[in-house]
Amino acid sequence: MCSINGQGRPEALASRFLRLESKDNLSSMNIAYTYHFSSSLELVENSRRLTLATCGGAELHPYFFHGRLLRPRITCDSLLALSEVSRTRFYSPTALRERLLAAADPVVTSGGERLRFEAFSVCGGVYARLDLLPESVDGHWVSKGTTNVDFNSPMRGALAQVLESDLVGLNVGVDGVKLEHAGKAVEEKKVKLPVSWLKGFVEVQAYQAKMKPAFEVRASDLHHVISDIANQKIWHHGELSYLVQSGQSVRFSQRPGTSGIAVGDPRRLKILTNILRHSRNVRFYATTDGAMAVEVQMPDSRFFIVLSPNASRGFSGEGQALNDLVDCPKTEELSKVKAELQWQAKISPQVLSKKLDLDIDTIYRALSALGSRGLVGYDLSDGSYFHRELPFDLALVEELHPRLRKARKLVNNQGVSVTEHKSGLVKGFVHGSDGEHLVTITEGNGKCTCTWFSKHSNERGPCSHILALELFYRSDRS
Repeated sequence: MCSINGQGRPEALASRFLRLESKDNLSSMNIAYTYHFSSSLELVENSRRLTLATCGGAELHPYFFHGRLLRPRITCDSLLALSEVSRTRFYSPTALRERLLAAADPVVTSGGERLRFEAFSVCGGVYARLDLLPESVDGHWVSKGTTNVDFNSPMRGALAQVLESDLVGLNVGVDGVKLEHAGKAVEEKKVKLPVSWLKGFVEVQAYQAKMKPAFEVRASDLHHVISDIANQKIWHHGELSYLVQSGQSVRFSQRPGTSGIAVGDPRRLKILTNILRHSRNVRFYATTDGAMAVEVQMPDSRFFIVLSPNASRGFSGEGQALNDLVDCPKTEELSKVKAELQWQAKISPQVLSKKLDLDIDTIYRALSALGSRGLVGYDLSDGSYFHRELPFDLALVEELHPRLRKARKLVNNQGVSVTEHKSGLVKGFVHGSDGEHLVTITEGNGKCTCTWFSKHSNERGPCSHILALELFYRSDRS
């Protein structure tokens, strides 16, 4: 079994990652979560205890945190919103796929000062993350790492009953000795996981790194706008609207205006309904190609959702990580940066550049490449990467990109020729399935004469011909 970073691991360690069995058509994988018990919220004397079962990561059943929630109602509502994202298909082309593909459990990262919960929608078009900041919990940080957590139906039902005045403890995992003594039976959940879910998890990091802050509004104003969405049935999955500022408030418009941001299928924002009441301000982020993000700022925590350009477009097909997979620093440079990952909540490229004696551009390229391998996430609020390792074997992710596979095949079949190259410019011809195409790469931006590029341009990542020329040129120079 290959490791999460594509390099060999001892067999015993590799078995700690979630077991993935690829299907022949690469559309889905069979996944088995092995939990020693079910997550639960139980009444213990005069308080409640939320215990989250863990599975996968550097240890089979890691134990990260033991303590209590300082703002229990806010945290419970946020966890419920995250869980709803992980269980929802916001776009369903057929009822058959709805039945075949199930929800994946969220992942949690413990960095020694905060807990980050991440989840992806079943359809792959919505990403959510909850950051419990140091002020939101009180307790003992047992260890660091990333793992999956069990979010079962009874636990979610119990979360909905928690009051702000309740005393609620929190365990992320439990002590192994106590677990063995308790004699709990091993519980296994089998899920047919979309490959698009895995690809989307790494694609969304590339999208977030490109996003810029747009504007802030009051949470109550966004709540009002979302309530109007619930009362209207005018939006369709492929429809694009714009959020624009209107005085101190915000509204939807069919035109972008001077500061509007695109929102594909605004109905997906309804996922925020129950947590906006805990917030005063909401911050929006956007890219130039239609993806957007919302940061709900709460007293001691933050909740993020990132939406793909429209509901029918999952992040897996966007191809934003393709450039990171190709435009990767040398192996030695990448290994140096990877060795500095120590579960930081905020990675400073400037500090790494000085410490490793590498230029800042190489550091950013290395972090982007590590993001495409699931080894770092991106925090919009801080504008920086953070260390986490998704508890999946992602060695296959690079090969799961059809465009990248096709590009490598074109190079191997000698279908690429470079006609001109100078500083910041590469030109060449690539033999595609429908003829020969002229490809030009200028300052990292590619153009191609193929039909795919004429339809999508660079909005959904590079075409296979641009990737082929980039791969060929880099291999020729090495």
